[in-house]
Amino acid sequence: MPPISVNRRRFLGCSAAASLAISQAAAEAAATDGSGATVRVGLVGVGNRGTGLLRALLELPGVAVPVVCDAEPKHRLRGQGIAEKALGRRPDAVGDPRHLIDRDDVDAVVVAVPCDLHEAIGSDAIRAGKHLYAEKPLALSVPGCDRLIHESARRPDLAVHVGFQRRSNPRFREGLERIRGGEIGPLIEARATWTSSNGPLSGHGGWLGRRERSGDFMIEQAVHIWDVLHWLQGGPPAKAEGWGRRRLFARQDPGRDVTDHYAVELEWPDGFRASFLQSWVAPADDGFTGSSLRILGEDGGLDLSTGSLSFRDRQRPRQAIHPGPQNDTRLALRDFLASIRSERRLPPPVTLAEARDATLTGLLVRKAVDERRPVTMEEILDGTAGA
Repeated sequence: MPPISVNRRRFLGCSAAASLAISQAAAEAAATDGSGATVRVGLVGVGNRGTGLLRALLELPGVAVPVVCDAEPKHRLRGQGIAEKALGRRPDAVGDPRHLIDRDDVDAVVVAVPCDLHEAIGSDAIRAGKHLYAEKPLALSVPGCDRLIHESARRPDLAVHVGFQRRSNPRFREGLERIRGGEIGPLIEARATWTSSNGPLSGHGGWLGRRERSGDFMIEQAVHIWDVLHWLQGGPPAKAEGWGRRRLFARQDPGRDVTDHYAVELEWPDGFRASFLQSWVAPADDGFTGSSLRILGEDGGLDLSTGSLSFRDRQRPRQAIHPGPQNDTRLALRDFLASIRSERRLPPPVTLAEARDATLTGLLVRKAVDERRPVTMEEILDGTAGA
């Protein structure tokens, strides 16, 4: 395969990264100068992910939480208790998102609900004039993404961010900048895994195990991987080929229809390739479980999971890029709050168009795995994958 050159797409990616670096600096200034106004945030969804978002918000200065929302009473009580302990005031609790979105004492809405609800709740929040932080994916279909993008375009005064928090992670930010700077030479491929022995992962009420609600793991979870690869390459792949297995947990959940083990190979127009394995049926052994994302070039490689930058030249010592755990959820929420407080909206870490690309790639992978054949992005854009 010929070496991958710095083409127009990658050049534009570098330009976008430079703009993001400026906005990140502004976010850091807004977070530390102590002059930011209090932002009143309502949480829609305080299950596992929503609770993590709530705790991260409460670590940031200048945040009030007047109300939490969840269909499940025990989740509402948990959210109220966490907020009261941190802020000294017990928030109200409601079961209907509209009852939160319509409140005058809510400036911004943070949404962590099953994926099939993302589009409707996000659109309602934007139409109500609320800043929006929505968990990924943007939506489960291309038309759904487009409708949300249209709603956001009508309200440029609002900050609308999507929860691809790796875009705010300093390890990923510096690592991709150094790759673009040529430190590992012309790129060859990426290899990623996301394997666990904790299956079946089902979610509250079993929603994660139903493709109609989650979009399957290629859209609900792996969009994080797709987004990093898009970030690296300046856009989504041209085609995919894969295979997978369903009904691996049929005894526990006969109605489960998601793909609990699959592998896919992606290819970009310039020849760059990426392979990905995701599984919930791994043995309980460190040799089989864990997540990784490694980028290989002709002169070296970067392990984004650990921050290890290594070289083929043995005279060059291995380097560590921002080692240790990174609370990138808190960093992503910090960026969201900084944009709200700014006189002019700061560019989000990931645009809605880029979030749409992640859904597109999820649909591409899902179709390739379902049909066990090469599938092109043109097929997805032509609508052959369905909604």
